[in-house]
Amino acid sequence: MKNIYFFLLAATTTSACAQFQRSVNSGYSNRSPKVVTSYSSVEAPTSDAETTKVAHELGLNPNSMTTEEYQAVQKRKQLKGLERALDSRQEKEQYSKILPWLTDDQEKIDFLSIQSIEGRQNWINKNNIWARARVPVNRMKELIDAQDISVGMPMEYVRRAWGDPASIEVSGNPVYKNARWKYLRSVPGSDGFHQQKRFVYFEGGRVVGWDTE
Repeated sequence: MKNIYFFLLAATTTSACAQFQRSVNSGYSNRSPKVVTSYSSVEAPTSDAETTKVAHELGLNPNSMTTEEYQAVQKRKQLKGLERALDSRQEKEQYSKILPWLTDDQEKIDFLSIQSIEGRQNWINKNNIWARARVPVNRMKELIDAQDISVGMPMEYVRRAWGDPASIEVSGNPVYKNARWKYLRSVPGSDGFHQQKRFVYFEGGRVVGWDTE
């Protein structure tokens, strides 16, 4: 199966009726990392190889980052280290199940920083994580009812809106839910019906973009 680099993206909600520009983090975009404004009166720190790589994954220029952007890069590096430290099948399965329902890197770090599986389960219960899976936010419920999708939508909601995909490609370790789903649709044209392919891209179990062929 083809390896494609995907990276987690903070969940945002946007309308989804038209073709969407994929995230630079999806592994499918050829777009170069965007150039951002440089530090305000602060000298940019020297980037090591990992910092440079993570900055590019987040769509940032490692040589020209604001303080906030640099902190986001360091947080992502911390998260990656915690994810790599997951060594038992039970730990990985527990994390994989709740991953689409965690809202940002900080929440993932909070969860993974707990040392025991039991402690992590208590954190899940305390923060009522499973309620997020049972009750879609109003915006996403409207999209599901309209058979539409949006950026930030969890995999389960995409299934509710569009059904099961025709095929699934997984990038890297399936634990992290980085994938591409292919849907096939029959659509009318001037010369009759033809088959349309739709690809939905996920990072961390949430939609980061899609396109149509």
